[in-house]
Amino acid sequence: MTALARNPIFARLRFLGTLMLGAYLLINAILALLAPLTTGWSTWAVTALAVPPMVLGMVYLVIPIAKR
Repeated sequence: MTALARNPIFARLRFLGTLMLGAYLLINAILALLAPLTTGWSTWAVTALAVPPMVLGMVYLVIPIAKR
């Protein structure tokens, strides 16, 4: 194991970066998939539809990948 991998600050920054990238990609993918279905909807309605899959994706996909 390298000294860089054992550094807790580097580990936290890598975890944070992975979470940010994963969340960004997940949210944009979900919104892109919903866009044809939600044309003309208000922002709060699109958000209400998009949040449940976003939460599930973060809990079961992005966070476990980031913890590796």
